[in-house]
Amino acid sequence: MSLNVKSVTVGLPVSNLEAAASWYGKLLMSDEKITPVEGIIEYQIGSVWIQLFEEKMNVSENALRLEVEDLDTEFERLKTLGVIVDEVIADVANILRYVDFSDPDGNKLSFYWLYTQESI
Repeated sequence: MSLNVKSVTVGLPVSNLEAAASWYGKLLMSDEKITPVEGIIEYQIGSVWIQLFEEKMNVSENALRLEVEDLDTEFERLKTLGVIVDEVIADVANILRYVDFSDPDGNKLSFYWLYTQESI
């Protein structure tokens, strides 16, 4: 029997909570944010909660990777938002395509799309 997980919360440290909330609101295309307690802002996307909290920044090797339905559309949207400039879509043949980028605090993020049997 495996653990029955209903949702996942990913905490990301940021140097300025309000500036980060504005940036993530645009990235996630959501104005729906909640503040469960002072100093925390959360966005729900599907069964995942992105939790922002203010903390003295240290460079992290952690990464938040989100599967998207249309990577090419999201790639163009990231360019329009100024989130990416020189980044390119990487392709791991017949497995996945992805683009890596960072938030203004250096948190590593990635959008990816998985190949299916129909797309190979």
